[in-house]
Amino acid sequence: MENNRLYLKTPDKDELWYRIKLLGDADTMSFNPGGCYHITQEQAAEWYDLWIGVPGKFYAYITLSDDNTFVGEVNVHFDADTGLHMVGIIIEESQKGKGYAEEALRLLAKYAFNEMKLDKIADKFPATRIAAEKIFTKVGFVRQGDDLLVLKKADFETAI
Repeated sequence: MENNRLYLKTPDKDELWYRIKLLGDADTMSFNPGGCYHITQEQAAEWYDLWIGVPGKFYAYITLSDDNTFVGEVNVHFDADTGLHMVGIIIEESQKGKGYAEEALRLLAKYAFNEMKLDKIADKFPATRIAAEKIFTKVGFVRQGDDLLVLKKADFETAI
């Protein structure tokens, strides 16, 4: 999945160093109430086997088209508690403010709707995360309660 500036790349196992770096960076993970995650290469490899190529899940690095630099990650997975396919996006702190989150979220929505054949996707975060709220609503997500935002395929297609 690609646009002019970015593409979504499913990582190879030898590229898990980036996930370890991203999740372990305190500034990047400052949005997360639990802080950062310090994982080993072995833990990353175990995670990889549970996520990559597994039906109903999608994970990719957000990658710059011009030089293949990784700037973040996106994912889609089914959440049994909500009964919805949830999305996630993390932009590396040094790459924030460049418009990558909105572009990557649009690429992720296209993938979820066109490749995974989903009818809607969602994310959970409080409205106090103003920057995230702005990005998600620009893409077409609608807040449905205190913590839940939902994007329906029909609404996304209309907004394109």
